[in-house]
Amino acid sequence: MSPRRRLVSLGSFALVAVASYALQRLWDARTEPPLGTVLLQATIPYYWRCAGALLHGLLAAVLVAGGLPEARLAAALRGLHLALPAGVLLAGLAMLLVP
Repeated sequence: MSPRRRLVSLGSFALVAVASYALQRLWDARTEPPLGTVLLQATIPYYWRCAGALLHGLLAAVLVAGGLPEARLAAALRGLHLALPAGVLLAGLAMLLVP
């Protein structure tokens, strides 16, 4: 695997994992019971969200590493420089604004 392909797949892993975790957290914020009503199980949804985000990121990395043509790698790497910080910033702001 070329270094450029490795960087693009790693970046896609990070972007998809962050977006997946943020979307799962925002979705669960609507339906989670108050923390006072759940005894000793407050961290279980967190672990499921982390596992789901890691699986989504791994799937994206495998698809990008195996399916992206060589001609598109340079463009994907250029776009990743902007998409990764913007995605992390937007996900962090969204999770801060939702209690």
